[in-house]
Amino acid sequence: MMSVTKGALSVGTATLYSRREIRLILAFALLGTLFDGAELNLIGYPLVYISGSLHVSTIALITVATVQGFASILGGFVFGTLGDTLGRRRTFAISVVAFGIAATLGGLAVNYEMFMATRVLAGIGMGGLFGLSFSMFTECWKTARRGTMGGIIQAMYFVGEILTEGVLFLFLTVLGHDLGWRAGYIGIGIISTVIGIASLKLLPESKQWLAYQQHLKAGTLPEDLRRTKVPVVDIFKPQFVVGTVLFMVLSTAMFLTTNSVGAYLSTYLLATQKLPLDTVSLIVLIGYVATIVAYTLTGVVSDTIRRKYAFTLASAVGTVGFVWFLVLLGTKSAHVGPDFWAWPAFWALMLCAAAAGGFGVLGVWMSEFFPTRIRSTGSSASYYVGRGLGAGIFPLFALTIAGTVPFALALGIIGPVTGLVFSLMAPDRTGRAIADLE
Repeated sequence: MMSVTKGALSVGTATLYSRREIRLILAFALLGTLFDGAELNLIGYPLVYISGSLHVSTIALITVATVQGFASILGGFVFGTLGDTLGRRRTFAISVVAFGIAATLGGLAVNYEMFMATRVLAGIGMGGLFGLSFSMFTECWKTARRGTMGGIIQAMYFVGEILTEGVLFLFLTVLGHDLGWRAGYIGIGIISTVIGIASLKLLPESKQWLAYQQHLKAGTLPEDLRRTKVPVVDIFKPQFVVGTVLFMVLSTAMFLTTNSVGAYLSTYLLATQKLPLDTVSLIVLIGYVATIVAYTLTGVVSDTIRRKYAFTLASAVGTVGFVWFLVLLGTKSAHVGPDFWAWPAFWALMLCAAAAGGFGVLGVWMSEFFPTRIRSTGSSASYYVGRGLGAGIFPLFALTIAGTVPFALALGIIGPVTGLVFSLMAPDRTGRAIADLE
């Protein structure tokens, strides 16, 4: 490892990882994103059954989801900071274990207040998963096809949603409505806790982070490369503040896009279009698949035309989809029948779902922008601010503003249009080598 002395140039070295180390880091990065997606459905999917068990309204549980979203903002700053000061491995383990304990206690909750507390803990805990997963991955992966693999990692978010639904559906079917969701929570919680503990043993620490820490302790860092005791301060320094703010805006735009479809699509198809549940479930599943494909394709494209332009392209596709859907609504032609593939509204909605492809490049894009010393903080804070605003606030007010479910869904056009504009302003360091000192 190259060393520097005080006052030396801002130079570091890229570090090689063994194949085994890369495989382990990749495995835990995939799991981290999977848990991040799983958390989203732990309330939404069994919401009716949880409200019955705790004797509260569905609005009360939507409030829980909102509070959890805001807690994830705090978690993004806390666990992002820990990732840069305590290390990627230990912080990842703490984050996953917190998620697991929260899920387990949630299944044992005897009242609304206890359930709320467990969800706040889960929100804080999951605040480290995205930034840590992409920091670890970006630091170990060679520059070639980094965007492609990053898109695959982000696609695990929806795999997590699908697996959560599957596990909860199984327990609800076998054990009934009250015991079912509780057993699902406890099962997911125990598995998550075991994986979190295992990461302490199996997950390799970032070699770039270790090298930086050695320089920091030895006092051999140039002044401009010294991290403050609170890395959150650093991400708002002049050389990073524009990128930090823009990534927060782009993250909010993506969450607003995905939540407009996720929150209202099923209701639109069931209540407005009067489709049977099995048809609606199939359409929603196809939407998930379309999103997974969009994540992966956007990552692939980003390796060719740069991260920002791939994000812009995904936003353009989404904008076309939402405009098409709005035109159909305005002309009273937004209909979807049992043969859904024959209706323009279905294809417009699939384009709306594809707008989420921007997420497929966002993690790698941010990780390449921030230097090693603040990579976890910058990525986590930017992502979870967006999650809190786009997934927390938007669903509460969209229906009130739009007036009807179809137009609340269409209001999601704000997301891709915002992404279209601000992605062109954001900094881009596509495919750069990641060094310890930079």
